[in-house]
Amino acid sequence: MGKAKKTVWIIEDEAHFRNHLARLINLDDVIECTAKFESYEEALPSIESAAYPDLLLLDLNLPGMHGLEVIRELTEKHPDIHILVLTVDENRKTVFDAICAGAAGYLVKNDPFDDILKGIHQVMEGGAPLSSSIASYVLQYFKPKQPFEELNEREVEILEMLANGDTRKEIAAKLHVAPTTVDYHLRSIYVKLQVNSAAGAVAKALRDRLIE
Repeated sequence: MGKAKKTVWIIEDEAHFRNHLARLINLDDVIECTAKFESYEEALPSIESAAYPDLLLLDLNLPGMHGLEVIRELTEKHPDIHILVLTVDENRKTVFDAICAGAAGYLVKNDPFDDILKGIHQVMEGGAPLSSSIASYVLQYFKPKQPFEELNEREVEILEMLANGDTRKEIAAKLHVAPTTVDYHLRSIYVKLQVNSAAGAVAKALRDRLIE
């Protein structure tokens, strides 16, 4: 029996895009879209039943609860759900708010599908994808509210690898450590940088020149 595929849910109110995206995801060998919804309210009963997926692909401009509030609520109630934003909104403050709320990455709908698929895989493996159209300017918003606790040498090394596009598994292999060890360092990094996700950590570290 083959290895079970990782599951993706889509919350997207535009039906044609939602269905097209699901079909393309289901062509992949290791992930599959097992549910799709037009609003958070429609998805909520399934989420509350603990049948939630490995990754939630989330639009922001939804009927009912806005996507930013969805991220905040899910990050608090179900922190093990990876949330990848996929939206048309490239407003700088919106990007900043989404990443600070706990989004694992932020992509825009006009990105090529191959980039979207790559972003899904990156999040599944501990990466932090940011659409190229927003990555350059989002960094300026990650200003510290208070001085950070200093990062140690290994934490800086891991942040640099994340910034270069390495996934959690790739980092573990390069450092010759277990993925759980990388997770331990990432949790420490999040606490020190006062962020909730790898995307937030990379953006803040680049903004404040903790890494080059």
